[in-house]
This record gives sequence, C-alpha cells and structure tokens, in this order.
Amino acid sequence: MARLDARQTERDLLGEEQAALLRALHDGGALDAFTALQDQLSRARSDLQTITTRFETAKQLEATQAEIKYERSRLQQAISRDLVEREQHIAEINILFQRFATALYGPGRDAYVDIAALDTSLRISPHIGGENSQGIGKMVTFCFDLTCAVLAHRSGRGPDFLVHDSHLFDGVDERQVAEALNLAAAVAAEEGLQYIVTMNSDDLAKAEQYDFALSDDVIEPRLTDAFTDGGLFGFHFE
Repeated sequence: MARLDARQTERDLLGEEQAALLRALHDGGALDAFTALQDQLSRARSDLQTITTRFETAKQLEATQAEIKYERSRLQQAISRDLVEREQHIAEINILFQRFATALYGPGRDAYVDIAALDTSLRISPHIGGENSQGIGKMVTFCFDLTCAVLAHRSGRGPDFLVHDSHLFDGVDERQVAEALNLAAAVAAEEGLQYIVTMNSDDLAKAEQYDFALSDDVIEPRLTDAFTDGGLFGFHFE
C-alpha cells in the first residue's frame, strides 16, 4: 500500500512539472509556435502522401500507355502482314471495282480500292478519279457494293442478292443511273445474283430515256399512290 502511495505521489510531481513546463512555454509563446509547427508538419505529411500517390498513378498510367502503344504497333504489323498474304484477293477486288467503274465512266478515270493498315483500324477507301461531285461519290458506293456482293457470293460468305435504295441515285445523272442499273442487271445474271432497287416511277422514267428496256425488270406488285389500294400491306399515306 505504501508503494502505491509513493508511485501516486511521484506521478503527481511529474504532472506538476509538466504543467509548469507547458505554462513556461505558453508564457514565452513557444507553445503556440510548437503547435503551429505540428500543424504544418501534418499538412506537409498529407501533401507528401498525395504527391506520392499521384506519382505512383502517373507511373502506372505511363506504363499502360506504353503497353497500349506497343500493342497497337503489334496489331498494325499483324494487319500489314495479313494484307501482304491477301495480295491476290486485294488485286481481285481492284480488278472488279475498276471493271465496274470503267463500265460507268469509260477507261479514262483511275479507279481503285485503297486498303491500308492503321494503328487502330483497317482503312478501306474506294476511289474513282474525276470531279469530286455527289453523283460520282454515289457511284463509288454503287461500284464498291457491287464488288463486295460479287466476291462474297463467290466465296460462299454472302447472300445471293444486293439491295439498294433510291437515295443511292439521288444527284446522279439520268444516263449514269441507266448505265448503273444495266450494269447491275448484267453482273447479277453473270454471277447468279439478284439485284433489287427501290425507285420512284418518275426517276425510273427519266432513266428510261436512255434505255427503254429498264421497265421490263420492274416486278409485281407495283406500288403506287394513284389509287387507295396501291399501298404496301394495305397502308396508304396522304
């Protein structure tokens, strides 16, 4: 019991000494300075932790970007090698495309399909030389679609038909429309395909000025707005 009392007395003395020291520090302004330094140290440690975390994140991001760049380069090289191996197929694409473009515009224009490997994709760009007009652009699409349809059907990887909407021929000269329809009909017969196009009767009449046989390929039923029963599936729009 006496030992416990002695320890308690010792603790009380130490507490009084600590209180005396703190009072001395406070009276001299040192306690406030010490507290301020502690606050600054805490903020500095927090900032250091934030900067360290950002630095580690930046290193991981840089490593990830390097990996992505490497992977893109690897894929681009793989695609380039694949294109080299498919050189014969690419030549076949260009031969067909040039044949169709020549049928429409004659042999005086360059016509080709540029196929190139990019770092993120495969670029396929069909081209027909001449004026950069809307009509030629539509016929580029027409020739490219016809090329794809023929090659896909030959390899057994595509349907036996090709469908175009009349919008494809908007802005195209009537003579070119007639030649395109004749070309599609000839290629379809040659390749065992069916070519289907939806076209307004007035646009077809303009094209028939250059080929009267176009009307022979119009199939039933004829959709017309001249009568109430001429709509598709019984619907009629005013």
